[in-house]
Amino acid sequence: MRTRTILGTLAALALLTACGGGDEEPTAEKPSKASSLTAQGMVDQLTDLYPLANPRDNTGSCDTGKDHPNDCRQLITTDPVSVYELKTEKAAAHWAKTMGRSQETVQAGRFMLLWWDKHPTDKDAKAEMTAKAQEIAEGE
Repeated sequence: MRTRTILGTLAALALLTACGGGDEEPTAEKPSKASSLTAQGMVDQLTDLYPLANPRDNTGSCDTGKDHPNDCRQLITTDPVSVYELKTEKAAAHWAKTMGRSQETVQAGRFMLLWWDKHPTDKDAKAEMTAKAQEIAEGE
C-alpha cells in the first residue's frame, strides 16, 4: 500500500511538472516550423509541381566546417536547379546576390534556388517554381 502511495505521489508530481503547475514561465521553446523545412523538403514540394530529375545530396560541398553564418545547412542538387537551405534569410540574400552575378538565382526566405544552364528550364516553369518556393518559404 505504501509503495502505491509513493508511486501515485511521484506520478502526480511528474504530471504537475510537465503541465507547468507552477507560476513560472516555461523555459523551453517549442521547435518552430522554420527549422522543420529542409532543402530536401523544398525539392519534394517543388517536384509536385515540376519533375526535378536526378536529385542528390551535396551538403558536404557547401559546409566550410567552421560554422560560418553564411554556410548552408543542406544542398540538394537536381538537373535543372539546386536548392540551398541557409541558416537565415540574410545568408540566402547574400548568396543569391553573390552567385547571381554569374548564374540565375532566386531567394525564397532562407532558401536559394540556383538554375543550371546545362539543363534549361522554360521561363514559365521557372516562374511557377519560384512562386511556389516563395509560398512554401513564407508558410514555414
